Amino acid sequence: MCTEARRQRGQALVETFVAALVLVPLALLAILLGKYQSMQQATIAASRTLAFECTVRPGACANGASQAALAEEVRRRHFGRIDREILSNDVLGDSAPTHERNPLWVDRRGQPLLERFTDVDVALSSPPFDAGRSTAIGRAASGAAALLDRLAGPARFGLSISGGLVEARVKLRVSPGEAGNERLARLDSLPLSMQARTAVLTDAWNASGPYGGDPGRVEARVEQGSRLDPVHQAQIAVGYQLTRWTLELMDLAGLEPSAGAFTPHHVDVDLVPADRIAP
Repeated sequence: MCTEARRQRGQALVETFVAALVLVPLALLAILLGKYQSMQQATIAASRTLAFECTVRPGACANGASQAALAEEVRRRHFGRIDREILSNDVLGDSAPTHERNPLWVDRRGQPLLERFTDVDVALSSPPFDAGRSTAIGRAASGAAALLDRLAGPARFGLSISGGLVEARVKLRVSPGEAGNERLARLDSLPLSMQARTAVLTDAWNASGPYGGDPGRVEARVEQGSRLDPVHQAQIAVGYQLTRWTLELMDLAGLEPSAGAFTPHHVDVDLVPADRIAP
């Protein structure tokens, strides 16, 4: 009986030891993968923050010095301590103390996975953009396609169909000092490179106001888009002349008191039809 009991206890000990050899590394790897996932999410959030910042501060995104300031803001907001206050001109240096870092981003030895804040590379660019393949073909083509683009394209209204796209790229180098552990010979941090990219169209063709001759005004854009060449303008004027004379006669006869308000091809950009206004 005693021998059988000792044999069972020895078997249980061996089984526990074998299970620990399998489960403990898996548990350590699961924790490490969770930390990597947290850092990847921070990288994605940083690229989104940077891209959408350009929608409200397009001038800063176009200026090199301002881009550097935006990069520092992104590092501070997304790669520092998560409950850290957002302050002006607050920069996290590579020698930032432990309490200013994310407490989750450490390996099992307590070493930071983000060794230096300069390991976060931030870049802004304005890649070429064309909103329509057919419009691009119309620009390069000749004949009917080019004529259609010239008569109906956005350039006719003073708008640019190219440009306005901002691309934000954030690259995070995780534990670059651990090179040589790519095969995970040790259950420490693994040298990785995490990247995220977000593109936003910042030029939404917004107008600066309804009236005026400024190119950004709706009135100026509509007037530019509705303007015809002199030949077509003369043809339209001749075609409407009989209608004008008829309206003038009706005005003199008292049948059409608003005949003088007839202005063909005139658009009031701030006039809303009565059927579009709720009672």
